Amino acid sequence: MTFLPVVSKLTLLQRQMVSHLGAAASAGTVVFTTSLSKEDQIISWSIVDAGLPIEIVTLDTGYLFPQTEALVALTEKMLDVRIRRLTPDSDAVDAFEGAPGMKAIYQSVEVRKQCCSLRKLAPLKKEMEGRQWWVTGLRRAQSPNRAGLEMVERDDAWGVCKYHPMLDWTDADVDAVLPLIEMPVNSLHAEGYPSIGCAPCTRAVAPGDHPRTGRWWWESSTKECGLHSR
Repeated sequence: MTFLPVVSKLTLLQRQMVSHLGAAASAGTVVFTTSLSKEDQIISWSIVDAGLPIEIVTLDTGYLFPQTEALVALTEKMLDVRIRRLTPDSDAVDAFEGAPGMKAIYQSVEVRKQCCSLRKLAPLKKEMEGRQWWVTGLRRAQSPNRAGLEMVERDDAWGVCKYHPMLDWTDADVDAVLPLIEMPVNSLHAEGYPSIGCAPCTRAVAPGDHPRTGRWWWESSTKECGLHSR
């Protein structure tokens, strides 16, 4: 991959974001949720570089890796932007950790999804009130579940339109752009963690394994937490 196509891809990304979201962003109806993944780092940089008034938020579940926490702070400093943390209801968390308790997530898909719901879905549902657009870092290459996604799609469950600006980017595209914009990435990537979520639900994968095999590895499931249906 040559330098020019990579730069062109990044330029196109920003132009498309401005075209699709400019007016809505000015009205305060657009939100970008970042997990600090590689693609999310590119989107955060693009939002700030393009001057788009899109609020950047992240789900602080209480079980983020220390490396992820450190990357949030570093990204805020580098981009001179605040990444607002969305946190779960403390009473609901205390009740869950009392019974059934965190150990139960390894024994029941239903319980694990209950944990995801209170730590991720509930805070984000509140955040989506009054929003029209939700920007995500979903890519078709991330999992077979996402191969059929469209760049813009209505999600009635959340009451918003989802916009996936990097949908057709390959892993090679992502890795080529990051050094050009000098954006930091999670240090866990170098330790075999290609897809990073909460610490209890994420582990390193063997070379050649699909990135999502490290998420909820004990389950035979679609490897989703409920934020996205695929």
